[in-house]
Amino acid sequence: MIKRMLGIWAFVWAQTLAPMASAADLAVVISNVDYNDLPVRAAHADVRNLRPALQRAGFQYVEIVNLRAQNLSDRMPRIGERMMQADRVIVVLAGHFATMRGRSFLVTVDRADRSSFNIGRFGLALDAILNVLRTKQGNALLAIASTSGEPEIGWRLEPGYHLGGLPQGVTVVTGQPRQITQFLPEMLVPGRPMLEVARAAPDGLRVMGYIPVSRAFIEQSAPPSADPNAERNAWRRAVDADTVAAYRIYLVAYPNGRFAAEARARIDDLSLSPQDRARIDEEALNLNRDRRARLQQYLTILGFDTRGIDGVFGPRTRNAITSWQQSLGIPATGFLSANQVARIERDGARRAEELRREAEQRKREQEARDREYWQQTGAGASEQGLIAYLQRFPNGLFAAEANARLKQIERDKRRQARLEERLAWDDAVIQGTIASYQAYLNAYPNGTFSAEARARINALSQPQIPPSVLQQARAAEDALGLDPFRRRLVEAQLDRLGLAPGSVDGNFTNETRQAIARYQTLNNQQATGYVTRDVLVLLLVSALGR
Repeated sequence: MIKRMLGIWAFVWAQTLAPMASAADLAVVISNVDYNDLPVRAAHADVRNLRPALQRAGFQYVEIVNLRAQNLSDRMPRIGERMMQADRVIVVLAGHFATMRGRSFLVTVDRADRSSFNIGRFGLALDAILNVLRTKQGNALLAIASTSGEPEIGWRLEPGYHLGGLPQGVTVVTGQPRQITQFLPEMLVPGRPMLEVARAAPDGLRVMGYIPVSRAFIEQSAPPSADPNAERNAWRRAVDADTVAAYRIYLVAYPNGRFAAEARARIDDLSLSPQDRARIDEEALNLNRDRRARLQQYLTILGFDTRGIDGVFGPRTRNAITSWQQSLGIPATGFLSANQVARIERDGARRAEELRREAEQRKREQEARDREYWQQTGAGASEQGLIAYLQRFPNGLFAAEANARLKQIERDKRRQARLEERLAWDDAVIQGTIASYQAYLNAYPNGTFSAEARARINALSQPQIPPSVLQQARAAEDALGLDPFRRRLVEAQLDRLGLAPGSVDGNFTNETRQAIARYQTLNNQQATGYVTRDVLVLLLVSALGR
């Protein structure tokens, strides 16, 4: 039955879809007051007071008081045809409503045994009304006047109405009958923006669907002007002021003017929140992934860690951008403008160059001290000099050479040493303790390996990096959250610097740890072998220098 009634409406209205001449605006008010088997809704008579305001606004007024089942097949199709022909349409529905499976109906006043099987015979479907109004995009309004406490309408029918997805371009107002009667005349004021009216709505009244920022439901016509340049001059004044109020003044005078669309677009833009405007501005930059990754790199160098350099602006990168903006005292939106992108790139490149020069200077100074001490200790000419050099520069420029020479010296000594002394020395080396080396010296105070034994005792007596410090260093590296990309970058830069980190595969092996320690020594940092934030920044700087 429901489908049959909707079919009648659809057939009649479909005949009106062909092009037709412009017609007058139409207001349809249906007020159900005296129900035969449901509580009387006298308050719905209030909506009949809308007639003077609607007629003053130029609307043809059609009214049905106490809609009956017969009206659904005789009067409503004709009214539907007039709605299709009108330029603007306002429909006001007041009475009892019922809903079945998400579809809602204005219930007719007939006495009837209503149920989910026959509600189509005793109810005007809201979606049928909305289907007509959707053809009037921007010029259609549906008002639903309903009081609280709907009674039970019939079997398997839910009391009240339900509004799902509304058609585009249709404004819907819901509330008490008296609220509707007081509110709608405000929407009929020529030139008054719909959003302004909606914001002034009283508590309990809802405005949904199409609510444009600057457009009025009824635009105010501009008086004829003898000046052919009047509109252009009005537009120039609006552009010069560039405010919402200025563009509205233009639209009031020229609602359909040459610049009306541009004025409305500018009002929408000016009405955006700073966050929305910043997001739109950044999207317009079309930053590709490589450039985003470079910006993340520069932000990290500037001290605002993005926790990843992958070209994806996720929450952590947005937080870094926000912190950077706050540091400059500019609006902290978390989105970048063209000027801000240029500033990050400029300041980041400048800071990278500063850090690169500082690192190179430290490296030169360290290497100068390294070479000077190598010469002071005999440039590897003696065992004592080699041992002294390695004690000061265990990861120095000549460390590999010094270690190789000491091993050769030891091999030479072993060939010369007596069997008993060699056994004593081997035993001391295996134990590798101060006591074992001291025992060797007690037995061979002037033995072949005496100098090496004293050197090893001295090395073992030196303060070592405490386990707690190493544990803290490991935790600090874990906190950096190094992804595979940044791990490979660290290894690649260590390899480029000749520090032998092993394979560049993102896996930190013992070779990698030793290379990190050597790099830390070169930069006057504690040689823990774990990546710190300073090490990461310095390696990022060296990567930018490629």
